[in-house]
Amino acid sequence: MDTPSTIEAPAPELSLDENVQRLYARHRALADRFCYTFRRSTVSPNSLPYVLFLGNHSSGKSSFINYLLEGDSVQDVGIAPTDDAFTFILHGENERDAVGPAALEMLPEELKQLNDFGPELVQRVRVKVRNRDVLKNVVLVDSPGMIDASEKSISRGYDFFGVIKFLAEITDLVLMMFDPDKPGTTGEAVEAMKGPLTGFFFKLRLIFNKCDRFSSMYDYARAYGALCWNLAHALPIKDLPKIYNCYLPGRAHAEGSTIDLHDFDALRDEIVNEIKSAKARRADNIKVAVNKDLACLEMHVRVALRIRRAVARRQWSARAMFAGGTVLFLAAGLLVANACGISLGEAHGWRNVFLFCLQTLGVLALSGLVGFALFRILRHGVRRFLEQQVAELDRHFNEEYNRELSLGTRDDLHQYWALTQPVLAGLLRARWRDLPIFHWGALTRLQRDVSCTGK
Repeated sequence: MDTPSTIEAPAPELSLDENVQRLYARHRALADRFCYTFRRSTVSPNSLPYVLFLGNHSSGKSSFINYLLEGDSVQDVGIAPTDDAFTFILHGENERDAVGPAALEMLPEELKQLNDFGPELVQRVRVKVRNRDVLKNVVLVDSPGMIDASEKSISRGYDFFGVIKFLAEITDLVLMMFDPDKPGTTGEAVEAMKGPLTGFFFKLRLIFNKCDRFSSMYDYARAYGALCWNLAHALPIKDLPKIYNCYLPGRAHAEGSTIDLHDFDALRDEIVNEIKSAKARRADNIKVAVNKDLACLEMHVRVALRIRRAVARRQWSARAMFAGGTVLFLAAGLLVANACGISLGEAHGWRNVFLFCLQTLGVLALSGLVGFALFRILRHGVRRFLEQQVAELDRHFNEEYNRELSLGTRDDLHQYWALTQPVLAGLLRARWRDLPIFHWGALTRLQRDVSCTGK
């Protein structure tokens, strides 16, 4: 049984990664008891930051990576889709490539969770080791180009958006790239921004690439306006974030173009500097991720406890009704049999004894059938009560966090609830009996740590 204790401040002599591991270890028992899976339970010590490239096919992701790496091209480029893999480009003296399980073994421990997405994804994991200076400070992650599938039933063979969400949680900078041909209209790109990238907009940078293709400012304005229009409908936020308009130098520009590319050069350099300085962002991103993970665990436990206790009360009431109803029916049956049949005082002689035993067995059997029917009815009632509580999860959340929500200063609570609610609903339907009714002070310690990590 857990016992309350004072929360210690993070030890200054420990690194950030080690302090994170201590936090997760401290609350792992509580998470296991409430069947909660940490989103980022592993942080590789001293690992480099990750930069994830997303976007439509032919939006320039691979070309941008080649530009960053300089020298010979590392990624294949082309107008048509050229790669269906998630490629992790790491630094190393001995350059080599690996695909599938061999590639997964080369990645840090926190990325090996990609194995959970199944063999179809594992076969599409690629690692390229290159001896380039920029890779000494960052790991570049290229992704398959996002497309519009002609048939909704056609899939990639794995949870593509689940992988995007997982990588968005792990990475420290996400670059979403668009090009003039498809300014934010690709179905998968829109769905990614509405779904898996929600909650990670502080890491997201929107890049309108290939701006040197426009022959005039009028053409550029039309495409840029279309991109802003599409993004305004795709992003679930009111304020449109900054869009970096850029291009890659050294390529053929639009013939007769009258656009001054100087401002585009400055924005490209700004993005490059953000990539190279991603290591400075890593500590803040880890703190945000850990705080969100612990806050989601707190929310998961608090709402689960509220519903589990309500169901437990209904369950104990049902058990009391079952026991009382069965005993009452049995007693009534014995009294009726004793009054209308052979009473205990008349049980003399083998014939009367036999009939008395027969009528008693009949009353017991009938009481058993009534008790079984009552048990099924009451159990169904408990199940319906549970389904009702799950359907009203939002109400339970609002009531549990009424004080915090009434202050109007905790907008993050709704974001955490959006992540917690579907997981908790599935857990309650499948394994509600496995959830405890008490927390024995562990929740109090968790709340203190959430408060500390949020500062």
